[in-house]
Amino acid sequence: MKSRIFLLLFAVSGYIADAQTKPSGLYMPIEFQKAYEKGTRKLDGTVSPTYWQNRSIYKIKATVEPRTKVLKGEAIITYFNNTPDTIRNPTFHTYHDYYKPESKKAGFFSGGNTPDANHKGVIIEKLVVDNETYDINNRDEVFYGGTNYTVRLKKPLPPKGSLEVKINWNYVIPGKGFERSGAIDSTSMFVAYWYPEMAVLDDIDSWDRIVYDAATEFYHDYSDYEIEVTVPDNFMVWASVAPSNPEEVYSSATRDRLARARSSATPVNILTEADFKKTSTKSLTWKYSAKDFPDFAFALSDHFVWDACSYKDAMGEYFINTAYPTAHPEFGAVLEAIQESLKVFHTKFPVYPFPYKHFTIFNGLEGGGMEFPGMANDQEMSGAMIEQWTGKKVSDKDAQLGLTLHEMCHMYFPFMMGINEKKYAWMDEGFASFSEYFIDPLFPAGNWDQPYLGSQRVLPIMVPSHIAEGSGLNSYTVGSYSYVSLYQLLGKDLFLKCLHAYMNEWKHKHPTPYDFMFTFNRVSGQDLNWFWNKWYFDWGYMDVGINEVKNNIVTIENKGGRPLAFSVTVTFDDGTTTTQDVNPAVWKTSKLYNHKVNAGKKKIKSVQLTVPTNGDADGKNNTWIAK
Repeated sequence: MKSRIFLLLFAVSGYIADAQTKPSGLYMPIEFQKAYEKGTRKLDGTVSPTYWQNRSIYKIKATVEPRTKVLKGEAIITYFNNTPDTIRNPTFHTYHDYYKPESKKAGFFSGGNTPDANHKGVIIEKLVVDNETYDINNRDEVFYGGTNYTVRLKKPLPPKGSLEVKINWNYVIPGKGFERSGAIDSTSMFVAYWYPEMAVLDDIDSWDRIVYDAATEFYHDYSDYEIEVTVPDNFMVWASVAPSNPEEVYSSATRDRLARARSSATPVNILTEADFKKTSTKSLTWKYSAKDFPDFAFALSDHFVWDACSYKDAMGEYFINTAYPTAHPEFGAVLEAIQESLKVFHTKFPVYPFPYKHFTIFNGLEGGGMEFPGMANDQEMSGAMIEQWTGKKVSDKDAQLGLTLHEMCHMYFPFMMGINEKKYAWMDEGFASFSEYFIDPLFPAGNWDQPYLGSQRVLPIMVPSHIAEGSGLNSYTVGSYSYVSLYQLLGKDLFLKCLHAYMNEWKHKHPTPYDFMFTFNRVSGQDLNWFWNKWYFDWGYMDVGINEVKNNIVTIENKGGRPLAFSVTVTFDDGTTTTQDVNPAVWKTSKLYNHKVNAGKKKIKSVQLTVPTNGDADGKNNTWIAK
C-alpha cells in the first residue's frame, strides 16, 4: 500500500510540474504528445488524414448447452493491419477469465469470493495463426496475463497485411450472481464478451492490454461478424441484430406476429410461455450477420415472454423488443420506455439518429443495467417500487425510463463513438447519466448534502479510470455534472452544434478526451481550456455557497473549484420571489461572484442556491436567512 501511495503522489507531482503550457493549452501526457507530433491526431479535433485503426472479420460458430451452461466455440478471425508498422505481438482478450478464483476482481466480487470457486475461465483448446499451431502453455510462443493472450508471431504481420487466427475454446457461463453477463435462472442466460476478441491497437497506447477486473468496461474495434449459435430447438434466442434465417428459427405464427409488430406502434405479444415447446427434439442454429459492429451479444431462454413493436419519427424507423419472465409483468412497460427514450434522443439530447435499427432489452441483470450493441441486460423496476422508496406515484413506464434511457444512450457512447471505456469511462457513462437530465426525475429535488462529492476519492477526471479506485464517482456522477455545466455554459444550440461536429467526425473511430475538447474549442469559436482545466485536469470538487448578503448583493463563492451552473432564488419580505439562472462562465477568472438583486423597496428575507440535479457537496451553505 505504501508503494502505491508513493507512486500516486509521484504521478501527481509530475503532473503538476509538467502541466506547463503545451501547444494545445492543456496538460498532455507523452503518449498523446507523440501522436500529435506524428500527425495521427490534430489539435483542432478533426480526424487526421494519417489517422488509422485496425479491424477484424469474425466467423464464429458456437453451441450452448443450457443444462450445463457450457459454451463451445470455434472462430476464424481475419485481422487487418492498417498501421504503418509491422505487428509482431498481437493480443486477444478472454474476458471470462475474470471468473477464475485467482483473477483480480474489483466489481461485485471485489472481495475475491466468486460464486463458483472452481471456475476455470476460458479454456483455449486450439490456437492457429496463419496455419502455424501455437502452444498456449509455451511462454516463448504465447504470453498469458490476466484476461489477455499475447502471441509472439513466427511470421510478423507487415503494414497493410492481414493474418488469420483460428481459435477453439469453451467456458461455463457463470450463474448464481455474475458481472454483466451470465445465467439468470436454470434455462435463461445473457451471453456477452463470450468470444476471444482481438485487442485494440491504437496510436496512443499501442495494444490494449489492460486486464479486465470488472471495475471498468471495454474497448472495441469495429468489425464484421458472421455468427452461428446452436441451441436446443425449444429455446428462443435474441441478439444484437435480427437473425438472417428467420424462416428456419421462427414458426409461421411467430413470423406473422413479428410482421404485425413491425407495423404497430403499440406492443404486440410475440411469444407467451405457452408458445414454447416443453422438450427439445433437435438442435437449431441461429445465424446472424453484423457489419461495422464493435461487439456482438445474445440471450436465450425457454420460457421468457417476448413483446415487440415499432417506433417511427423523422429520424428513422426502429424495431424494438423486450424479453422477460412472467414473474416480472411490469417489465412489459419497458417498450414504452424505449419509445420515450427515442423521443428524448431525437428531440432533446443528443438530437441525432439512434444508431441501432433493431434493439432489445432483456430482463436478466440484478441491480442496474448493462449495455451491449443493439441490446441491454436490465433489472426490472416498477411504479410500486418507486412509490415505496419515495412516496411518489409513478407508472411502470416512468419507473423504468431512467435505466432504459441510460443504457440506450450507450448505443451512441461508446458503441457509435469508439471510446476507450477502460481509460475514459466518463466519456460514455457521463454522457449516459447526463441524458437523464432531460427527463423528469424520480427522486425529489432539493439541496442534499453530498459530502462524498468532495471526498479525497475524487481525483482529477483525467486520471485513467482503470487505475483509480472508486473511479465510478468520476465516471457517472462528476462526469455527468461536467456535461450539465457545459450545456449551460454554451446553451442548447451551440452545445448541440459542437456535439454533432464531434459525433460526425469521430463516429466509428476512437476519440480521446482531447479530440472531444479540441472539437468543442474549434466549433464553438471559444477557448474553453479554462473549463476543461477546472473540470478535468485540476484538483477540485463541486460546491458553491453563500458567503454573505449585503446591500442587495449576494456574494457566492465557488468553494470546490468546479465551474458549476446554478440558480439563485430570492424571497422578499412580502412573500414574492425571483429566480435567476447563473451561467458557469462567472467562474472563469474568479472564485467569487457578486449577484446583484433588483429589490427595489423590498427587503430580502432569504436566498437559496440550487445546483442542477443536486450536484453539490455541501447543501447547508446554499441557504441564507435574514436575522
